[in-house]
Amino acid sequence: MLKICLLANAASIHTCRWVAYFLSRNHTVHVISLEPPLEVNPAAQIHVLPKKWPAKLDYFTSGQQVRRLLDQIKPDLLHAHYASGYGTLGRLSRFHPYLLSVWGADVYEFPRTSFLHRRLIERNLAAADHLCSTSKIMAIETRKYSDRPISITPFGVDCQKFQTLEGRSRGIPIVIGTVKSLEEKYGIEYLIRGFAQVVKKLQSFKRLRLVIAGDGSLKSHLQNLAATLGVESLIEFRGHVSHNQIPELLNSFTVFAALSIRESESFGVAVLEASACGVPVLVSRVGGLNEVVRNDVTGIIVAPRDVTAIANAILRLLDDPAVCARLGAAGRAFVLENYEWSENAQRMENLYLSVSSGAATRALGSKGMPAQLLYQ
Repeated sequence: MLKICLLANAASIHTCRWVAYFLSRNHTVHVISLEPPLEVNPAAQIHVLPKKWPAKLDYFTSGQQVRRLLDQIKPDLLHAHYASGYGTLGRLSRFHPYLLSVWGADVYEFPRTSFLHRRLIERNLAAADHLCSTSKIMAIETRKYSDRPISITPFGVDCQKFQTLEGRSRGIPIVIGTVKSLEEKYGIEYLIRGFAQVVKKLQSFKRLRLVIAGDGSLKSHLQNLAATLGVESLIEFRGHVSHNQIPELLNSFTVFAALSIRESESFGVAVLEASACGVPVLVSRVGGLNEVVRNDVTGIIVAPRDVTAIANAILRLLDDPAVCARLGAAGRAFVLENYEWSENAQRMENLYLSVSSGAATRALGSKGMPAQLLYQ
């Protein structure tokens, strides 16, 4: 069994899931974090670093404290999550074997900010023995800044938790739904505009509902937009929904929409969760969303910001329940085959075992992407 140390946000749902999995496999797990956990697993050992400085300077000033903790813990490996923040602490720890996971904005946006930001990411990535990416497209983006070996390690979906629930509504009202933060990058505005077009084209529009789950800075703007378009009575802004409530919410949807406008969309966990529940999905053609949806097989892919295409896709799904059923069933089969949580988590465990035994070391760092894109 391994002694694993994660350098990550202890309050992140993804960190919590990794911790729970490795504990279930009888590994010892430590987490070093600048954020306190939302809930404490008594079997995990959480080390919360004190925050002393503003503007994320603690990532640069806490290296010595991390080194002291690692000297005490003596883990078999260290795994940092997020290349710009915890990746900096991971580099400053000088610990090996050392893995680093990229998450999205850390390789898509951060290094494009300035030369210094790019240089920081390059140094952080170079310090790792092995890199992890949740998607192939993000691994390709990461390759611009590093020649370290990369493994594809998706977050995965618990298909026992996310499944079609007995008694799921399939009739009226017909619900288009999304679960996203109300921020510009997630394209909620275009979903509302597309929904308004659908309402105009359907005479029996009262059977339609749009449910938007999530909070964010654009809530008032989006509510005003719905009023301007005359569809405010048909749209429910649900607010924040806890992760435990998501399966039931997804089962209330006829169609799930994820219409991000950012090319840096690294992965689509929410999309996979909807597919696992047998819900057909409508997504925009950006980033990692293209990897988690098969167009006209598990869902429909449209161009970002294309309101007419969004409306037409919704109309197509509403006009033919058989298409919805076919896409939903294929979506669940796709998730079971490619993104089932226990299988995906085992990929990471196998990688840990390989790295800790020395089978995946810095010697694997010969240049050339095909040899380094490893599928564990």
